[in-house]
Amino acid sequence: MKKRYNFMNILRVLSMISIVFYHMLITLYIYGIRQHESISFLFENANMHIAKIGVGLFFMLSGAGLMLATKDNFNIKDFYVKRFTKILIPFYIVYVCYFIFLLGIGDMSIKAPFGDKVLKPYSFVFTLLGMDAYLENFGIPTCSLGIGEWFLGCLILIYILFPIMRFCILKNRLITLTTSIIYFVFICIFYFYVPGFIEVPPYMNMALKIFDFILGMNLALTISDRKKYTPFIAGAIFLFFLLYPTRMAGTEDFQIPIQCLSVYLIFESLEGVFSKAPKVMKVVDILASYSYEYFLIHHAVILYLSKQGLNSAFSNAQVLLLFVEEILLTTVLSILLKYIINLKNLKNIKKEAIQ
Repeated sequence: MKKRYNFMNILRVLSMISIVFYHMLITLYIYGIRQHESISFLFENANMHIAKIGVGLFFMLSGAGLMLATKDNFNIKDFYVKRFTKILIPFYIVYVCYFIFLLGIGDMSIKAPFGDKVLKPYSFVFTLLGMDAYLENFGIPTCSLGIGEWFLGCLILIYILFPIMRFCILKNRLITLTTSIIYFVFICIFYFYVPGFIEVPPYMNMALKIFDFILGMNLALTISDRKKYTPFIAGAIFLFFLLYPTRMAGTEDFQIPIQCLSVYLIFESLEGVFSKAPKVMKVVDILASYSYEYFLIHHAVILYLSKQGLNSAFSNAQVLLLFVEEILLTTVLSILLKYIINLKNLKNIKKEAIQ
């Protein structure tokens, strides 16, 4: 089985771009630079939201990628050590640097980065686990600085459960998929009856996002079984959501996985086209390799730089300049972070120090 597919990296990059683009736009509204009506058409229509699709695809791709990488060879200890080292070390570096930065621009007190939060003695434990921003959605006091947002903690919880999901899928994929679909439908219908869920948007809750992940795991195992007409059905579904003029009845939580699935299948069908463009794919692969670093850093950069226009009427040219500033600074910091955590570079630094 092929371990890497070009379309996955392309979707990973597009998903990251969609999330960053949305955060840039919505921050303009939060800081009073733009009215919501003047920007909303750029990221949503009656039945689709670019960031929600981007997030759903990220979970789907994570599930697919892990399933491909571990289908034939899996060691649970190595998985946990490698996965959480790769996730948490960059998170710690960004957290510490951002904490120091906030102290530097604040009142130099330890309280400055956390604002008026009422912290508990155990609050920092959630930060060490990388789940602080996610748990704050549930009203749990943490030392979150917004690094990794809710997404990181949600993904970590799903990674913890991955060995169980992998076992079930390899044991009986059909039963596992059917069970997960029944669970997803059930949780969507009764979501707001679950204690503790009412204040948490469904699209930000692991209880629902785990379904996207499981769906991706199943898709990875059935790539060779896909029918030739599948992308045409997927394209028709995508166009329906894109062009349907009014908001459809019912909850959007049912719609998001369908939209993500249609996009995934469309790009999967183009794998042959992507494989014929190695130079383009080389660039895409580089961009995809920086996606996690970019994800950790981009929100903090956007929030800080956007304060330049707080409650100001920025012109279109000024907004464009702001976007360019945010992208450039996030890119530079992502490259720097990648360099720091790269084991090869760390070994070189150690050798130079010894010499």
